[in-house]
Amino acid sequence: MEQVFGRKYLDAITPEIIRAFKEACIEQQRSPSTINRDLSCLRQFLGIAVREELIQKSSFFDGRVEFLHEKGRERTLSFDEERKYLKAAAPGLRDVAIIMVEMGLRPGEIFQLGSEDVCIGPPAPYVHVREGKSDRAVRDVPITSRALPVFSRRLSNAKGDYLFPRRVGNGYDWTWPMTELEPAHLRALRKSGIQPPFRLYDLRHTYGTRTIEAGIDVFSVAKLMGHADLSTTQRYLHLSKGHLEDAQKKIERFCARQRSL
Repeated sequence: MEQVFGRKYLDAITPEIIRAFKEACIEQQRSPSTINRDLSCLRQFLGIAVREELIQKSSFFDGRVEFLHEKGRERTLSFDEERKYLKAAAPGLRDVAIIMVEMGLRPGEIFQLGSEDVCIGPPAPYVHVREGKSDRAVRDVPITSRALPVFSRRLSNAKGDYLFPRRVGNGYDWTWPMTELEPAHLRALRKSGIQPPFRLYDLRHTYGTRTIEAGIDVFSVAKLMGHADLSTTQRYLHLSKGHLEDAQKKIERFCARQRSL
């Protein structure tokens, strides 16, 4: 907790900071139950601070912070589930989801993007991630052809500092980034009929799994996803039994060819 919250005052602990803490814990492969215990402890601290009138409001009020689902493993979407989810998602959520599943960015990295961080011109469009929880989170990520229209539209419509501004009432505050998509995500789940558990962050896991299944080496995947070390990336190697079977067949065919020479 200390690495994320540091010496911040209690009233400075926002839902966005708590989300960054959750994402850091997920990247470190901590279990959902362990993360939830830490969140529960923080919620109690902030609740006491409210009762003692040290702060006016807790970031956990009004369901602004979601606890993790504790059953099962991280989820990887099939292409059919992805299609259903994107069709059911509201426009803002759909844009974020496309970028996550196409480029592997973290939600917080997408929310912080400004116009100066995106280059859509030749020779190769890319996004520059300016900051993160480790030095390797700072990186340039190539924009895929499917994500390019999202960024082009966002750049054309931008009226302030952020491409994904915070929603305020029926409009937007362009001086602040988006911080929350969980309510929209839950509505998309209900509308699409996709069975939980499925967190928004699982779109990033889906990207990681697909890159490995496409035959991309772990060093490139780690660079694209901004992993602090290869141990985080290597867990994707174990997510697809079919991928391992295909790899074994490739090895078998190679050996057979060599033996026939």
